[in-house]
Amino acid sequence: MLKEIDLTGIYVSPIVLYLILATPAFLLCRWILARLGVLSFVWHPALFEIALFGVILSAVVALR
Repeated sequence: MLKEIDLTGIYVSPIVLYLILATPAFLLCRWILARLGVLSFVWHPALFEIALFGVILSAVVALR
């Protein structure tokens, strides 16, 4: 079960830590997709990137 994390007396929601863990993976995937030219084939790149971040964040939460 998810519960708050105590950082020096400040309670932080676990989703904040999951977001911090998912961000480097997302940036790496985004960089790789941009270098391969995949983003030029996507209808709406910003929407695609949000969905990609959601998938990565879901994977981090599921693996945690």
